[in-house]
Amino acid sequence: MHKRDELPAWPVVRRALARTTHRLAQEVAAPAAQAPAWNEFEWRIAMAVSVMHGVSGLLAGRLRWQGPAAWQAFLEEQLEQSRRREARARGLLRALDTEARLAGVPLLGLKGSALLALGLYAPGERPMSDVDLLVHPEHQDRADAVIRSTGYLPGIDSSRHRAYEPPGLGLARAFGEHESNPTKIELHVEIQERLPVRQVDITGELMPLRSAAGLQGYASAGALMRHLLLHTAGNVCNRCVRLIQLHDIAVLGAELDDADWQVALAPTTDGRPAWWAAPPLTLAVRLFPRQLDAQKIQRPLQTAQAACPAALRRSLPNRSLSADSLSHLDTPMLPGIEWSQSAPEALAFAWRRLRPPRDQRMTQRAVVQREAPLVASAWMHLPRWRKALSFVLGAPPRAQTVYHLHHALAYQPSSSA
Repeated sequence: MHKRDELPAWPVVRRALARTTHRLAQEVAAPAAQAPAWNEFEWRIAMAVSVMHGVSGLLAGRLRWQGPAAWQAFLEEQLEQSRRREARARGLLRALDTEARLAGVPLLGLKGSALLALGLYAPGERPMSDVDLLVHPEHQDRADAVIRSTGYLPGIDSSRHRAYEPPGLGLARAFGEHESNPTKIELHVEIQERLPVRQVDITGELMPLRSAAGLQGYASAGALMRHLLLHTAGNVCNRCVRLIQLHDIAVLGAELDDADWQVALAPTTDGRPAWWAAPPLTLAVRLFPRQLDAQKIQRPLQTAQAACPAALRRSLPNRSLSADSLSHLDTPMLPGIEWSQSAPEALAFAWRRLRPPRDQRMTQRAVVQREAPLVASAWMHLPRWRKALSFVLGAPPRAQTVYHLHHALAYQPSSSA
């Protein structure tokens, strides 16, 4: 049995991460008949990759082969725990809908909540760690009261959202999907992504025209896809995209018609094509060619690709899931700099990384003190100038990745614990 301190040399870890990530992505897209020829360490790395990419539930019901006993037990437990968490999320959504109707507050259930309502996944296939909501700014305080009425308490606020947590929440977390891990709520008044400095805002395109109280869906399936693409673009830019996010794009994309795609890839408010959709959609088409009809979206995708900044456009053919996700072990120094629209914007981004605005620094400090993968990382607690200097000796390993690797090495099936 591996112990938490038995990680081998980093080059070995990097190769195992890349190899297992590539194979598991293939299994999600088109399951093979035979199991991979991995050693014990690689099977453990595969557990970490499965958790980081949110695909344990999908793999549990999709694989055509049997792996080692620990791997099979891991997938079975993850699927069962994910089903329990999904049931809890559905119950929370029902409670929020009831309270919002009573309070006369319209709420939009974002991303995973909307996908659940569409029934595109079997129970437990898609993880639900957060419930994201969008509310008009004039209703924000009333929405806050609605959320508190379900028993939730304020968590960490940021420029992106207000966060809420169940009472009595500590730092300890179970590995992967587990019913003991909390389901948080995030309340948004705008939907935007910083890519990497310039803001892309699609808030006005998402809320349906009707203003009935309660939990509502997106204005259209195309609007949901537009949000998925922008959110995933933000994660690709920051090199923390998850395979489940790209799979969301693929399974929803299979349901869209031409009119929906026109909405999803419509120009932004500045009149420019939706250039930011090109990287996530290019990755999704490459990973899931059976689900996404490349011919149907060829013209709008080419338009989006052509509108990308030159450096980003050149990178598109070579982008990969491993490089743009937590499967990339090394902490990126300037993640997303190729998304910059100009040299001055790239310099502004570099300065912002070295010296973030005060409100961002305060939020980051709070997150580091509250998020389990970050609390245990000594590097995350260093001053920013020390972090910057550490790159002189080579990029340090990512705290979240190392956290999941250690937990995968220490994993024991509950039946044998």
